[in-house]
Amino acid sequence: MQDFGWSLSSHAASADTPGEIGGHVANSRIQAYYAMPLGRPLTFNDRISVSGQFALTELGKRGVSCFGLFNSSRHTWRVFSSMAFRLWEEENYAQVMFDWMSADWRGRGQETAVLIAPDGARHTFQFDYDPDVRPDCTRLDPLLAKHLTSETGNGRPIELQGESFILQRAHSDEPELTAEDLHRRLVSAREEGLAEYFHRHGQHRWWKTPHPEKNHGRLRFQLDQEEPYIMWFDEEIRSSPAEFDRFGLFNICRYGTGQTVYFSNLILNGQPIDLSQDPHWMGHNNRCSLVEPDFHSMNNFGWSQTNWAGDAPGEMGGLIWRLEPDDPGFAYYADDAGALTIEDPIEFSGRICFVDGMTDASMFFGYFNHEEFMHLHEEGGKSAGFPHPSMMGITLNDATAIGYYFAPMLCSADRTVVGDSGRFRFLPDRKPCSFSFRYDPHANHGAGQVSYEIDGNTGSFDLTSEQRNAGACFDRFGLATVRQGGNSVEIYFDDLNYLVRRDTEAHRTFHPQVLIERPYPVESAGRLH
Repeated sequence: MQDFGWSLSSHAASADTPGEIGGHVANSRIQAYYAMPLGRPLTFNDRISVSGQFALTELGKRGVSCFGLFNSSRHTWRVFSSMAFRLWEEENYAQVMFDWMSADWRGRGQETAVLIAPDGARHTFQFDYDPDVRPDCTRLDPLLAKHLTSETGNGRPIELQGESFILQRAHSDEPELTAEDLHRRLVSAREEGLAEYFHRHGQHRWWKTPHPEKNHGRLRFQLDQEEPYIMWFDEEIRSSPAEFDRFGLFNICRYGTGQTVYFSNLILNGQPIDLSQDPHWMGHNNRCSLVEPDFHSMNNFGWSQTNWAGDAPGEMGGLIWRLEPDDPGFAYYADDAGALTIEDPIEFSGRICFVDGMTDASMFFGYFNHEEFMHLHEEGGKSAGFPHPSMMGITLNDATAIGYYFAPMLCSADRTVVGDSGRFRFLPDRKPCSFSFRYDPHANHGAGQVSYEIDGNTGSFDLTSEQRNAGACFDRFGLATVRQGGNSVEIYFDDLNYLVRRDTEAHRTFHPQVLIERPYPVESAGRLH
């Protein structure tokens, strides 16, 4: 149930001046918002300032709300064309995070160490975006220049990036340096765009900004009297398109429950917003009861009476989830391809339309081995994850900073993988295009080569002799889930041509599509596994 908008109440507002926006915001694949329409959309080229206060009174498992600037035309996980903060349930507290995303699906964000209790206490917030500021690359503290690592990303060893480990190394040059003084110097370097910070699960990580001269634009975000978070825009996203046509409160396209939150004392670009009376903002599904169409691993793909990819109704595709390796809900929709091997010349082609995609999602389309695919993995086991032995085709690979990649690949029977994972961006722009995939076992001096095309862009990659010798056997062709944990994509295929090897006299078995009922996982708030 969604039940939020304007009310003459005083949860976030004071009792002397009631009037606020808020209420119960539910996670849902169905978009919901209550927001002020902006006459001229704001962009990454505009100076932006937002402040106000909020009160969180109730927080359900995996409940999320978002507040700030966004584009009303698309509803996704990380919100298409947005600049906003979110309150994200984490062990009965709301962790505060800040996200921004361009209109071409380049996403960035910052997880803060701020946790908000759902106790109704009032909290102030402010974020300011300056599109013109650039770093002074000459001002990096010599001590930090020596002891900060250049290895970026939160997947690196904590011994390289952790604040306490940096202090240990720095003591070799400044034995009297305190943790407080080091932290102050790190924050100053971040303010200047010369150091980057990442927080998750209580770990505070720092590293040198790889190319500070390419930073252009800075965002400053502060909760209450907490230390401000400084976020720089890299050149890539700064030059990307973005249009924010709404300002207000909106939900997230994700499984989970919801939360009850209120906002007041709002100021946008220096202009106070009067909430003492109904502002008549635009509401969309913000007060309604609904049957939630979505929960984690609720696959819904196969034959479809739609025409996203082709001209006439009738195609294959739908909603496909990226699942945990040990989730028994893995699925495929495929034709019996007979018996094909890596020794055969194999090709397929058709039309494809990428309709929607959430962060941390993917799918596979092509040839695979039924027996290998049906193997149920134990989480963390040696054989867990994706790809499975004997797969050849196309994956969609999500990368938050980029969007998605069209990524052809081939995995032999020994799980050796080759492919092109980061050459062509492929975005959920809902525009159909042609594609092809061709495997030639005789090319590359007999080791084998894959060539492919997507919307006029071409590429190729070679197999190794070791991979070719390992072999691969394929007996299915179609669409399948990826088992790495994550979220969902919606994609469709039509006008397909593909190779099979079957006895022409053999009787083909028709398998009707069936719906499998799975109870909604109430206790885990929409996540089955």
